[in-house]
Amino acid sequence: MPALTPESSTVPEEFAWLVAVFAAVTDPRYARGKVHPLPGVLALVVLGLMAGCRSLSAISRFGQIHPEILTPLGLRRSPSVATLHRVLRGVSVAEVRTALAAFTRQMLVARTDHPEFGAVAVDGKTLRGVWESNEQLHVLHVFAHASVLALDQIAVGRVRDETRGTQDWLATVADDFPGLSLLTGDALYAEQDLCAAVVAGQRDELLRLKKTSPPSTPTWPSSSLPTPVRPTSSR
Repeated sequence: MPALTPESSTVPEEFAWLVAVFAAVTDPRYARGKVHPLPGVLALVVLGLMAGCRSLSAISRFGQIHPEILTPLGLRRSPSVATLHRVLRGVSVAEVRTALAAFTRQMLVARTDHPEFGAVAVDGKTLRGVWESNEQLHVLHVFAHASVLALDQIAVGRVRDETRGTQDWLATVADDFPGLSLLTGDALYAEQDLCAAVVAGQRDELLRLKKTSPPSTPTWPSSSLPTPVRPTSSR
């Protein structure tokens, strides 16, 4: 595994890359009365989520208590909750995902000095405190080993849908990450259709299989085998 080289990029540089990729996202707001530039708002949301903010009010407060990050993001002050709500309701999710994929490609080169992603891990998690249609949101995480980068997060409904979500991701999104050659995961992903999709994409799959239940029949050491009892007949 290539060694990480954090000195190859600085935090201000990474902030600048994040803002730059969001410049490609269409701004749904009217130009008149616009105070906060869209790239800066989206970058603040990303940083707030990375810092553990779970609500729009928490993201707004995050910007208020860390004013040092606002200038690199092109913001004069932290956006209000109402502004964050309007912006996030109007932007295209697909455009935001495309922008973040471009950001991860830049980060990959900065961290590994190599443009290929190589091995990627998949794993599903149920998000605590996040509900959708009266059910806790279950998502599939895609994570690059060498660069230690989260590549994507896909809502999949429930655990049994993770393999289908992975298969769809390989078919529609994986090509955005060049050099993705190996998929790793646990035993759940040893599913026939998914394995066929991995092979069809000329990739490999490495899965961790483990025993989760005791054997159905007891095993005995050779020195302590029970002595069979012969039936006796009575006269």
